[in-house]
Amino acid sequence: MELIEHYQPEYVIRFNARQEACSCPACQAASGEWPKTRITLGNQQRESLNAACESAAREILLNPDAFMLHAGEIESDGHEQNPWDEALNQQCINMAVHPALALESSLYAIGVLLSKAQRYVEENQRDPQNLNDMGEQLAQLAEAGVLSEQLALLPPIEVNRVEALGEMGAMRLNLNLPPMQKMMFMLKLSELAVMEPARLQERLRELEQKPLPLLEEKPWILRNALIYRLYGEGVPGNSADNYGEALMSLTRQFFQLKMLSAMWLEDNQSLTEEVFIVLFSAWSSWQAQQPQAEDAKHTADYVLLHGLSLI
Repeated sequence: MELIEHYQPEYVIRFNARQEACSCPACQAASGEWPKTRITLGNQQRESLNAACESAAREILLNPDAFMLHAGEIESDGHEQNPWDEALNQQCINMAVHPALALESSLYAIGVLLSKAQRYVEENQRDPQNLNDMGEQLAQLAEAGVLSEQLALLPPIEVNRVEALGEMGAMRLNLNLPPMQKMMFMLKLSELAVMEPARLQERLRELEQKPLPLLEEKPWILRNALIYRLYGEGVPGNSADNYGEALMSLTRQFFQLKMLSAMWLEDNQSLTEEVFIVLFSAWSSWQAQQPQAEDAKHTADYVLLHGLSLI
């Protein structure tokens, strides 16, 4: 049997070492090996956890060293290897962890990478070396500060963020909060679905102006959330053909998490680590239940640009 690479990040090892079972809402309704997950991408098998479990989310987000990888080898499960998908995902991870890039610049760099990869796919040039070369070029631009400069020059398209905020009114989050607190937060969230466009625009501006001290003081929390999506889900995914959708799913996630955090701070003195874990786990559970329908009306380029406007 062929051997492939096997990876276990620090957050999985720490979770497995826990002495007590998690009692969060998702775990109470779960069975089997929950919340353990694994994916096979190319020549790699990756162990992970489902972030809908609050104990898993704590290990994933709160530890700056959560993604220190422990490597080994394991027998292949016969999964068809796709060097292109593996190389593209690895280059996305490289942009996510690049020390010269803030989170928003990392998302922009991933967008640039996916845009170029889309061209290669459309021209039937699926040579992984093309992606490796592109990754090296982007790393050099990151070091020189060019990517951050380019992001700053992007014209703001507020109408896209207004639309994204309105769509959040359809969220149904099973928040692990006291009943009254949960009800009030969900009421505030559902109001977004019925707001007039002008009021929704005002609401967006109110929320975007809200400082988020926890996420600013501990930048690894959102950074880990990005790496988690790329590592644990293999974004943009096996045999994906619309990389615009992949970017949109990432930038929409961080837009939504920031909006949820700002909404919490409107009625509470602080956003603690514990509250953010509750928000993130509930968001993860809700997101997993959403159909992954592609935007058939628009090109991958259009969707990618739309995704960039949410950064």
